[in-house]
Amino acid sequence: MTTRSSGHALAWLGHPVTVLALAMLLLNDHVPKGLWPGPVTGKLSDVAGLVVAPPLAALLLRCPAPAAIALTGTLFTLVKTTAAGAEAASWLWSLLIPSRVVADPTDLIALPALGLAWLAWRQAARRPPVRLPHAVLVVPVAVFAVTATSAVPQAPSAVSVAVNGSAVVVDVAPPSVGAQARASTDGGATWHPWTENRTYAPQSSACVPGEQAHCYRIRPGLLEIEETTDGGSTWSTSWAVPSGRRHWLDRIYENSDPHGLPSDLAASRALAVQAVPGGAGAHIVVVANGPDGVAVRDASGLWRRLGFADDGGFSARSAAPLTNPGVQIDDELWIAVLIAVAVLLLGLVADGFLGRAPVAFGVAGLLLWIGLLPFAGPPVLDWPYSLVARLAGIPLALAGGVGVLVVWAVHQNHTERAGGRSALVAVATFAGVYFPFLGWSAGLPDAYRTAVLLAVILGATAPGWLIARRILQKRKGPAG
Repeated sequence: MTTRSSGHALAWLGHPVTVLALAMLLLNDHVPKGLWPGPVTGKLSDVAGLVVAPPLAALLLRCPAPAAIALTGTLFTLVKTTAAGAEAASWLWSLLIPSRVVADPTDLIALPALGLAWLAWRQAARRPPVRLPHAVLVVPVAVFAVTATSAVPQAPSAVSVAVNGSAVVVDVAPPSVGAQARASTDGGATWHPWTENRTYAPQSSACVPGEQAHCYRIRPGLLEIEETTDGGSTWSTSWAVPSGRRHWLDRIYENSDPHGLPSDLAASRALAVQAVPGGAGAHIVVVANGPDGVAVRDASGLWRRLGFADDGGFSARSAAPLTNPGVQIDDELWIAVLIAVAVLLLGLVADGFLGRAPVAFGVAGLLLWIGLLPFAGPPVLDWPYSLVARLAGIPLALAGGVGVLVVWAVHQNHTERAGGRSALVAVATFAGVYFPFLGWSAGLPDAYRTAVLLAVILGATAPGWLIARRILQKRKGPAG
């Protein structure tokens, strides 16, 4: 795309139709969407986003307007109709702001909004190009609006449960996300929305009807239920989620969206026991577990975790998995990258590259480090400053990485070592730091603290070996 074409893209982004859509996107996401969540406000954001996204893509990707419109429509369709597309969009958006994109084919009703984007481009193309410096004012606002629209919504939470006649009713909060109570009349096998009285005082313990010696109780702050059959003299664990998996679930349900309240922690809040047909003492137990949904013990004694289903009930298929290799460890991934880059840079310094090009190597290494820093670990700055830091970090890291590679390639024949060993040590360091957390995401080890300990030990092994080797070589001297 030429400078003139970039100017037309800016004119397209500043067209009254695009600006109106941009204002509607910002307003809708920060006021009506929070007060009246639902399909109307959601589709309104989709329409506005489809008008704003094509000119932004044309400017940032430097592609023609028809290609930008086609790309926007294609990606929107993939994201809204496929689970893989929604997950990929969630991952990409989460690099800038914690996001969760959900596939919803009904959102395709907003696709005709691309026609408005096309008309705005046709009119903008007839106008004089806008100067590129104006991008400093226009582009950040558009990027902010597009990324902010995908912020993580507050998750529903099962806060209480009670027996109401033949139904077991689970109270769900908060009402601000359209949550409603859910009930089962068949022993927890199926669930449906409940529109009658839904306010119940949470019970931390309950006994089997007609058997006062057989009771259940929750362990506060844990996903765990204890059972007694001797009136409370002894208690044993009837159902529990291991502590490491609770830490995992807390990451899944964590809500970092500053425009809404944080989600509750996954923990058992209340339980209810209901007698069911099937013989003397036959009963079910239903436990309200906050954002994790419910746990149900059926009449046979089998426990199941049920998550919030889209149809207003609970289902085992909707329950969050307790393991998912490589997921929910983005912070650890970036920390491993940052540590490995630090090891690589220090290794190249020891190899003599800093002495050959002190200014170029020093500046490039510093830019690479500073550019990667906003991605490593939870954001230090509040949103949206963390978004600005990450956007600024991308070009800094790219420039620094290219600079280090250029110095490496130009001076490797004039230094004490070519840097290959330092690169291998950096790769081994990354693997040593990251793989324990990858294993933790897969359930082995279960405890997060064990993964941290393994990461420290394994991550320090390769650099420690290299340092010890070089110390021994210096002590031996040239003859050795």
